[in-house]
Amino acid sequence: MFELLLILSIVVILLYHFFIWKPLDSSVLYKNHGYLLFGHRGASKKEPENTIPAFKQAIVDGCNAIELDVYRTKDGHLIVFHDDTLERTTNGIGRVADHTLIQLQTLNAADHWPDRNEKIPTLKAVIDALPNDIVFNFEIKNFSVFSEQRTELELVRFIHENGLRDRVILSSFNPLNIWRVKMSDPYIFTALLWFNPSLFSLRHPLGVHLSHPDIFHPFEENVNWGVKFWSRVKHIPMHVWVVNDAARIKEFAADPMIKGIMSDDTQLLVETVSQLKNR
Repeated sequence: MFELLLILSIVVILLYHFFIWKPLDSSVLYKNHGYLLFGHRGASKKEPENTIPAFKQAIVDGCNAIELDVYRTKDGHLIVFHDDTLERTTNGIGRVADHTLIQLQTLNAADHWPDRNEKIPTLKAVIDALPNDIVFNFEIKNFSVFSEQRTELELVRFIHENGLRDRVILSSFNPLNIWRVKMSDPYIFTALLWFNPSLFSLRHPLGVHLSHPDIFHPFEENVNWGVKFWSRVKHIPMHVWVVNDAARIKEFAADPMIKGIMSDDTQLLVETVSQLKNR
């Protein structure tokens, strides 16, 4: 009898974990802005990506949300940077995580922009530079299984210390990052990113049952029936990335489950969505 009860208990727990869970009510994210217009790495078509000028330009263009990428430096600071290595956007060499903050801030984050010199910003500097009603998506740049750098846990601490819980989403391609965030603070909004996942990938829509995200962040080419199905079944809003075409922006903005769009072309995004919403 005991063994049967134990088996039934395990089955119930597994069913709950995989299917009966509910996402957080994320309506507070849309309290001040009915539709989220994300500058993807800021206004990265006009300014060097993931720099303070890019973020400020996105706000000038009319964005009410910012998407950015977060790494943890060798000495434990949270910085805003996209790549694992420095070569593409800076005059540095090597892995970001192998450098201290002082070393990174000697580099030019706009190395491939003529006559520009910008620092790699800390996450705190970005928050302090922008209006206090902006919604942020922090993408966790940590792909390891065991989270050696503890980036996601440091982000949870950062959100607590800066009173950002109601206007920050922590997103990741790695469902384990989302799981660790939920274990640390189940009331922080999380989003699962995916790009061309296979049926057996943890990033597949079915894989959301492993990480229990509150929002979906599909790549524009992966807004398929499966994503839409689970979005509606679980009442999970979607923010689509990265959309730089007016026709596609209009298509996504017409879907009631899509509550936000990310774009490199912030001016096009704002103008296109504004035309639709003002009809």
